[in-house]
Amino acid sequence: MFAKTKSIPYYYKSVDWDKLVSEYEPPVEFMEGTWKWSRDQIESTQFKRLHETLEKGSKIPFFQRLWKKHDFSPSDVKSLDDVSKIPSYTIDDIRDSIDLKPPFGDYQKYLFEDGTHEPLRFYTSGGTTGAPRPTIYSAWDREVGAILSARTFYMHGIRPGDAVMNSWAYSTHNAAWIMDHGLWHWLGCTPITTGTGNVTPTEKQVEFAKTFGVSSILATSDYLVHIGKTAEKMGIDPKADLNLKSLSAFGTKEPVEKMFGIPVYDSYAFHEVQYIAAECEAEAGLHIFEDAFIVEVVDFETGEPLPPGHRGNLVVTALYKTGTQQIRYNIQDISASYEIEQCSCGSWHRKIDYFQGRSDNMVKLRGINVWPEAIGDIVNESPKVNGEYFCYVERINNREEMTVLVEPKFASSDQYVLQQELEDVLKRRVGVKINVKIVEEDSLRELTRHGSRAKLKRFEDRR
Repeated sequence: MFAKTKSIPYYYKSVDWDKLVSEYEPPVEFMEGTWKWSRDQIESTQFKRLHETLEKGSKIPFFQRLWKKHDFSPSDVKSLDDVSKIPSYTIDDIRDSIDLKPPFGDYQKYLFEDGTHEPLRFYTSGGTTGAPRPTIYSAWDREVGAILSARTFYMHGIRPGDAVMNSWAYSTHNAAWIMDHGLWHWLGCTPITTGTGNVTPTEKQVEFAKTFGVSSILATSDYLVHIGKTAEKMGIDPKADLNLKSLSAFGTKEPVEKMFGIPVYDSYAFHEVQYIAAECEAEAGLHIFEDAFIVEVVDFETGEPLPPGHRGNLVVTALYKTGTQQIRYNIQDISASYEIEQCSCGSWHRKIDYFQGRSDNMVKLRGINVWPEAIGDIVNESPKVNGEYFCYVERINNREEMTVLVEPKFASSDQYVLQQELEDVLKRRVGVKINVKIVEEDSLRELTRHGSRAKLKRFEDRR
């Protein structure tokens, strides 16, 4: 016999909806409200929410251990200038937590059995930096994350009534789901849930876009370009034959703009905390949603905060969560902060630079720090390549060597000449020799996992 249930934690009863939209405004209200806050309003709200977040963190074993180790107390934070006193942590600490208390780690607030009184969602990271990291989300955390998604898409020109094709992977990863939730629940859009090309072949996605007059597509820059190339092979002009009005991408925008001839906007997000920052129409950096986050940039080696304009690791503190907490999480994504000033769009929300790769992918070659993503950006400046690349590092005769595999744009290209051209420009720009190998078109798909994952793999450590 199955046990009888006295009550079910119905979703519609699980969130104080009036409080939710008051504290974290949906797109239209946000653009007329929080978006126009002064720096004093932003920082006073951040400080209040930071102390509430520290109080929640103090009840979670992971932070109890971390803070005790570094002799930190939440009372040490007397102002926002004291944020750097809070001990930071990285993915390695999360992995240690999972090893200490498998399979969830001791950084979760909720476990599955808490679903008897709180509707929960379970997602994991994509595993691009190792074993996937599980995160259990409360209903509040999901709704705020969806509102942040909807804000991003609104800033990118997506409006109620639009049909939006979501070409991210609907999987155990959070990305596609929170985008879907934001579009449907908080922006009045109809999501078309194609997923990646591994789920819905890219040719079919092009047909969907054309037949149903899709207004926008959500995907990585790599996959958007692939969609455009596929359309061209099908005799469809991405610029003239589709009804697209703007694109919300992740990654280098220029190839996408060239392919579709419409505005393309970038953003920044990651698994545990969802959308953090988004580009506005000024296209001059990514505005942080500062009512929901404190974002710092710190030195790769020392972890000390860096001034604007200096490239380092992003350290993120989420201010809105009721479940797992992310308090000074050094995500090891590379960026830089901008000077605090009012943007031409009118907002005072701080900005960070566009995503520039991961520091844990950094390879030191003859004393020079080299990032695979930067190598890809350089080789893709050549009009003779098609945008596909893959880097690997190996140890040969006790010396690290990096090689980048590149696909030519034209089969008729002289491969030796192209190889020499790319090696020369890499040596000049990077300051160390990077080996280049020209490979056949479409031969990198197995390495990058093009079509089976939304975020392509671009690097492998073979040492």
